[in-house]
Amino acid sequence: MAGPSPQDDSAVLSGQYLDRPGEPALYVRVVHPRVTRDRLVFIHASTVHSEYYLPLALQLARHGVETWLPDLRGHGHSAGQRGHTRSWREPLRDVLATWQAMQEERTTRALIGGESYGALLAYEAVRSGGITPQGAAFLSPAFGLHYHPSPFVYKLLTRCVWPWAGQFRPLRRLPAEGVTNNPALLELIERDRLCNRRYTLGFLLHLMEAQRAVPKPDPDWHIPTLVLLSEGDPITDNAATRAVFDGNQAVSVRLQGGALHSLVADQPDWVALSMADWIRQSPAR
Repeated sequence: MAGPSPQDDSAVLSGQYLDRPGEPALYVRVVHPRVTRDRLVFIHASTVHSEYYLPLALQLARHGVETWLPDLRGHGHSAGQRGHTRSWREPLRDVLATWQAMQEERTTRALIGGESYGALLAYEAVRSGGITPQGAAFLSPAFGLHYHPSPFVYKLLTRCVWPWAGQFRPLRRLPAEGVTNNPALLELIERDRLCNRRYTLGFLLHLMEAQRAVPKPDPDWHIPTLVLLSEGDPITDNAATRAVFDGNQAVSVRLQGGALHSLVADQPDWVALSMADWIRQSPAR
């Protein structure tokens, strides 16, 4: 694949808190290229936070993409109860707030994206009508997992267990295996106190609720979209993603081998070049 010509390597990193009445303060990193051609809000996956996507944002800056990287509530440097939500629509409001902040007095093209859980939220932010991007990029979107409870167990959890034990946290931390085949990154996640390794039952149930809200297929999705999938993903079920976008002419799906769940971690150069090339050639430009 012939990638777009990069511009000057210089980029500026800034950080800010978005103070919102009645909502947790949201920390957002922004990578500013020397010359901005496009702007992108990119939502991090679960467990990690926005700092893990700075290398991607710096590579995109070489191609004129300004990237906004929020820490969702309860993640990274943002406020909010760690690893817990009362509804999956709470972090959805974080996506909308970041989008609104990026859009203030901006005239360049605006894009949305995310990885895994972040891709699911970015997708739902568009479906909710809260944002109207000119393009979207979803990496290993968590539209469905390889493991999912039976309808009976799901109903039992949501109707009987959730009202009484929604804030229950498992004694064992969530394993990081399967996320990446990079041992150095696994060790970093293990030592990073800002990573969430003990999500509440409520968070996990809300994740499943959000997945069940995704139509399969989605006949109303008309936004130019790039979907990047790992052929060896042990966490996200690629079939669930294909069921959403199958036959959709606005969606380009690309698969890559040699990676586990996180393409950003295991195939960073391929991800950056694929996104930069797609952004440059997107019909929405």
